[in-house]
Amino acid sequence: PVVTRGDLGTPQVFADTVGPADKHEARLRRRFPGLGVTVRPKADALFPVVSAASICAKVARDRAVLRWNFVEDLGDPDRDYGSGYPNDPKTKEWLRRNLEPVFGFPQLVRFSWGTAQALLQAGGVPVLWADEDPPDDPPSVLSYFARTPPQNSRPPHRFFEERGLRSLAGL
Repeated sequence: PVVTRGDLGTPQVFADTVGPADKHEARLRRRFPGLGVTVRPKADALFPVVSAASICAKVARDRAVLRWNFVEDLGDPDRDYGSGYPNDPKTKEWLRRNLEPVFGFPQLVRFSWGTAQALLQAGGVPVLWADEDPPDDPPSVLSYFARTPPQNSRPPHRFFEERGLRSLAGL
């Protein structure tokens, strides 16, 4: 949201929508009584002040991401992540390269992002929650004790390295 002063001195808030515009606008009016609130889809295209705020936010976000402290990495972090937008092939490839099948992505990634969810669904380890029915064809317990490492195996995740845990495969 962007706050400006209206013609009569009343502070005005202009915001892009999060969900239905009317509900978002009503929620903001309740939260900030006494402010003029305008919520519209594509507000950055309708209001120059929102366009300017959007540009400032993108520049600040880009700087923060450029200097991001990847706590998950033991070595040189992979910073070739493109723009960070869902339609950027470079960003999608970075997500594929940095998907850890058990733990997901580095903290930089929003797990709620549809692109991240699709990659987790396709490349992550399936999870069976206690309140779900078991699958029709559960894997054999022997599958957890493979004698050879899987093809294209990756280095162990930091979680395992920090705890001195290693695979028993090949013993």
